Parts: sequence; structure tokens; C-alpha cells
Amino acid sequence: MRKIADSYFNHSVSIGRSHERHVLEGMRSIAECLHDAATALSEHFAVAKISYEGLALGAYHVSAMQHRTVALTETLLAKLEA
Repeated sequence: MRKIADSYFNHSVSIGRSHERHVLEGMRSIAECLHDAATALSEHFAVAKISYEGLALGAYHVSAMQHRTVALTETLLAKLEA
């Protein structure tokens, strides 16, 4: 994920070092980015690594990204503030 401006985020989903990516621009929040990424991953992957502006924040269950989006967003924001 990358913050472009207030309420404007871009995110991408890739597999390993693959050049093929799911990219979406103009999301309104980190939570929206997480949910969209989970939708792209949910059929094939159980866990995803999340990074924000190049900073690795850890690996999380895709189901948490999709169904506990707000709680996960709060967790990630706390890591960014630390």
C-alpha cells in the first residue's frame, strides 16, 4: 500500500517476485485496500504479507483482511506509529 494523499491510497497484490500484479488506485482508506486485496487473494491463499510504503508489517490471514478489516487496520496503524 502507498498513501498518495489524504483519503487516496494505491495498492498492489503480487505473488513472490512476479511481475504480474493486481493493482488498484484511488482507494479511500487502508481498510478498503485490505478488503480489495483479500478479495483478490481469498480463493487461492490463506496468508498474505502486508507492507506499507515499503515497510514490512507482517503476515496476516486473508480471512482477517476480508472479515476483520477494521481491527486489522487498527493493528497495522499501531505498528506504523511505533
